[in-house]
Amino acid sequence: MGKPLSRREERRGERRAAILETATQIFKDHGYAGTTMSGIAALLGGSKGTLWSYFCGKDELFAACIEEMTRAFREDLLKVLDPAAPLRPAVEGFCQRFIAKILAPDAIAFYRLLCGECGRAPEISRIFHERGPAVIEAMLIGFLTSHLAAGRLRGGTAMEMANFLFSMCMGMAHSRALLGIEPLPGPTPEAIAATFFRLYGGNGPEGALTEAGVGEGAV
Repeated sequence: MGKPLSRREERRGERRAAILETATQIFKDHGYAGTTMSGIAALLGGSKGTLWSYFCGKDELFAACIEEMTRAFREDLLKVLDPAAPLRPAVEGFCQRFIAKILAPDAIAFYRLLCGECGRAPEISRIFHERGPAVIEAMLIGFLTSHLAAGRLRGGTAMEMANFLFSMCMGMAHSRALLGIEPLPGPTPEAIAATFFRLYGGNGPEGALTEAGVGEGAV
């Protein structure tokens, strides 16, 4: 167990959380270009200098907002993508959580913000990718790499397999949601996993191939 936080450290942590909550909402409401450190400080009721004592600039604050928005999701995926866990349930669990995350209203709103401003402020796309999708990609690739090494998957690289899962999960539903069009029902996590194992099922009890070449996966 770590050393208990002092009251000063607790207050600073609470203040930082309040800043992130307020800043995230302002970014959503006004976009990146329309958000200023002065505006955030005014809404928080403090000085701009106080805000700068927590974050060195708007890009650092934006990155921290992305990390906070995805923190619970990343922590959940760490449990799901446990190399020691059964392979098939892990793949299904990843698909289920990823689909729910990208179709959530707040995620759709943030994607729209990025699409609308990336031309004027390309740095926000880089920040978002590095602090959000790239972290998820690395987690999934690491998980798949461990199962490739164990012989439970075959027929492609971990990068190719991860790309397949991302593509299947996003599909038409995500693009329609971004456009405000009623999403069509997409493939279920179980269906995505079944297709995945038909393509990449390896040897062993977790991803054994039948004689016909169909991946059975873990039960």
